[in-house]
Amino acid sequence: MSRSGPRRALILPGMGADAAMYAAPEYRALGAVEFADWPAHHGEATIEAVARRIAADRALGPGAVVGGSSLGGMVAAEIAKQTGAGRLLLIGSALHPSAVNPALRTFAAGADFIPIPLLQAISGMLSAGQRDSLLAMFRRSDPAFVRAMARAIFEWGGADPPSCPVAWIHGALDGVIFPPTEGAEIIPDGGHLIAMTHPERVAEFIGRESKT
Repeated sequence: MSRSGPRRALILPGMGADAAMYAAPEYRALGAVEFADWPAHHGEATIEAVARRIAADRALGPGAVVGGSSLGGMVAAEIAKQTGAGRLLLIGSALHPSAVNPALRTFAAGADFIPIPLLQAISGMLSAGQRDSLLAMFRRSDPAFVRAMARAIFEWGGADPPSCPVAWIHGALDGVIFPPTEGAEIIPDGGHLIAMTHPERVAEFIGRESKT
């Protein structure tokens, strides 16, 4: 592969979602990028434990490109910290739990399901078809994993400062994870699920930022 071509990159989904959130054809055109599902839950209760599991399963090491949406970006940030990954791609995500809307902490404390206010917050800008896809992903998700991660987000120590260069894209109207004040490419009309609502922008971002 030439140095001008894309490096292989691993992109993780959001909590309660899977690789189907990257089903738009714009993502399929990124041949060097793998859009992964979450691994089967084996009792991992922290962001750090999930990161270790994925890094081991995928044999990720120094120089890898890792990223993800929402929870997936946080896990990717932890993978980067643990493995010395070469680049981190954050898609509506954060380097520290302080960026998460504190109102969601109440729901996380007793999370036995995806709470309705959270569902409303993340799905408000989706089309009817995209909302159906999101609900289908939630139905396929492992409730034990969702419960564990809803709590783990607020217990995570974060990855700020980051351990490698970071490329960041975020929706200006995201009410779940607040957009950073600097350093990110901002989508003015984007909410939390920009990977689904703005696939052209996000796919272009992934393709560009995963290049060597």
